[in-house]
Amino acid sequence: MATTQLSQPQVGSIPRAGRLAQRQAWWGYALIAPMMLGFAIFFLVALVAALGMTLTDWNVLTSPNWVGLDNYSRLLDDDMFMTSLRNTALLTVPHVVLRIGIALGLALALNSNIRFRSIYRFVFFIPVLTMPVATATVWQWLYDPTYGPINYGLAQLGLGRPTWLADPDTALWAVLVVLLWSGVGYDMIIFLAGLQNIPRDYYEAAQLDGAGPWRQFRDITFPLVTPTTFFLTVIAIISSLQVFDQVYVMTQVEHTAANTFPTIVYYIYDEAFRNFRMGYATTIALVLLILILVFTVLQFRLQRRWVHYT
Repeated sequence: MATTQLSQPQVGSIPRAGRLAQRQAWWGYALIAPMMLGFAIFFLVALVAALGMTLTDWNVLTSPNWVGLDNYSRLLDDDMFMTSLRNTALLTVPHVVLRIGIALGLALALNSNIRFRSIYRFVFFIPVLTMPVATATVWQWLYDPTYGPINYGLAQLGLGRPTWLADPDTALWAVLVVLLWSGVGYDMIIFLAGLQNIPRDYYEAAQLDGAGPWRQFRDITFPLVTPTTFFLTVIAIISSLQVFDQVYVMTQVEHTAANTFPTIVYYIYDEAFRNFRMGYATTIALVLLILILVFTVLQFRLQRRWVHYT
């Protein structure tokens, strides 16, 4: 009777494979070590140090004084903090809505077969490449109540000469226009990339079924660009909460430390580098970090209801 002889595994093959996998793992750890080290030093260690700083009263020149939770309790009674928080909220809501809406509209227009669309794309994207301080300086001159071309045109129409940047109510809209002018081009390019990834077969099938332009946008275009819309909404909210350059340059009251439209980041700068209250400024910065984290987590939770991934 013939017997079947089972083949024996090669001796040393499994340990060799294990050593190879272990060596590859160590190489992977070595390659990501510089990034993780930088992350630990410049974020985690800095975050822990910042948390400790919020419990002190430090003016940079002397040693920190331990004050416990006084900086946090002070926030509730700080009218300037509440004003800056309100200004930031008033700026964020219209900025995000208008920025996304205008960018999507431009992307839809420039994704069609129109003449000179490459030139139009370039023109709308140019402001994105301009430094924020340079942009704010130019617009500050445009808004000048006496010599600015905007007020000159309004005066010719008999509409007066508004003090755009000296009044908090008009300063909101003046800053909003600049933020839109300098940020819409970026969102437009991202939307264009999303629109060009939609298969043309969907539109051809919809046309055969008699769907018009509005129905095609409602049932095809918008659902398929919701991932792009979600990404740009997250970026727009974060950038709105962190706006500083344009506010610092445009709404700074000349020859004074006052500002007609302070935002929360401007108030952090004011407390830290003008009043030298580093502990309190760090407390405000921590509140801003928590706000950004809450809004971001909330958006990731809600995106399951309206974002459609193909």
